[in-house]
Amino acid sequence: MISRKYLIILPTIAFACLLIAGLVVSAISLKAATPEEWLELKDSANILSGESTRRFTKLLNKHFILGPAFNRIERGILWNLIGDLGPSVRAGCDDWLYLSDELEVHPDRLKSARFRAMLAAKLDSRLQQRGIKLLVVVVPDKTRIESAHLCGLNRASMFGSRVVSWQALLTAQGVETLDLTSTLSAMPGERYYHTDTHWNEAGANASAGAVASALNALHWATVAPNGAVTLNPVRAERPGDLVHLAGLDGLPGFLRPKVEMAQVTNVSPVAVASDDLFGDAGLPEIALIGTSYSRNSNFVPFLEHHLGVSVANLAKDGGDFSGAATAYFSGSTFRSSAPKVVIWEVPERVIEKPINDAERKWLETLVKAKL
Repeated sequence: MISRKYLIILPTIAFACLLIAGLVVSAISLKAATPEEWLELKDSANILSGESTRRFTKLLNKHFILGPAFNRIERGILWNLIGDLGPSVRAGCDDWLYLSDELEVHPDRLKSARFRAMLAAKLDSRLQQRGIKLLVVVVPDKTRIESAHLCGLNRASMFGSRVVSWQALLTAQGVETLDLTSTLSAMPGERYYHTDTHWNEAGANASAGAVASALNALHWATVAPNGAVTLNPVRAERPGDLVHLAGLDGLPGFLRPKVEMAQVTNVSPVAVASDDLFGDAGLPEIALIGTSYSRNSNFVPFLEHHLGVSVANLAKDGGDFSGAATAYFSGSTFRSSAPKVVIWEVPERVIEKPINDAERKWLETLVKAKL
């Protein structure tokens, strides 16, 4: 009978053998690469640079002889040998991971930003016709706020004024907007998760307070007395969506990025009277559209406590700029029970992304017809 102590280390031995086998298969696969492809890789300044590893990954994917079924093996090999996380995730230092989209310089980026500002202005105009207020809230990139951990990663200097410039476009067209950069920058400690795209509870709570204060300053809502939430000191493991995006979540713990211990707060529901929740016209007061930022780290529960009212959360995971907005404004919920205030949460990284057909079609709809 095999001793228990040996049974414990068998998975590690098995994975080590698999890693070695994968390395051999990868080497054999790369024999099919042409001299021109190797020269293209050689043009990169350093094999450890982000550009080099991206090119190396692309080359291996192209010629990998065992196909997509062994992608996880490939990902484990590249991460443990050269620190590569695939095309969508980049590694900083001290166990910090970042989304590649935040570092990408898009073609026609300024044209895209102007288009989206025009789209927001047209929506604001349509909402005003129905007596509905709109506040556009910009969530700064994790690479902007947690830049101290970027180390060798390059964030283009032109991104420095991206949020301010876009906010100016909105303001010039009469759209009320809030940039959360100053709120998050002024906070001590960490504001985003290490291995996740999103803000942590401290960042989400501070941002919720800033949104509530902005609504109060506009006289669109009031800040609730003693509405702030005390964060819970209890911590729990948070695997991180960037680890999953990199394809490493199936690896043994010691072979993948370190699992973060994150703060978790159990936020109680806001107790409000029915007339406060539905208003004098029988309609919900505040609706929120946006992305997964609004669905993580208790952002909306924190916002409800700061305001003292319930907030309808219509945010959408993977919604980019307009996914949640188009779904909400074309749906029966908005038609049957329109709110008094709409908060539109927009991540900085989506402002300059190439315009898609759905956004063009939505603009045409807003130009031609009322909401």
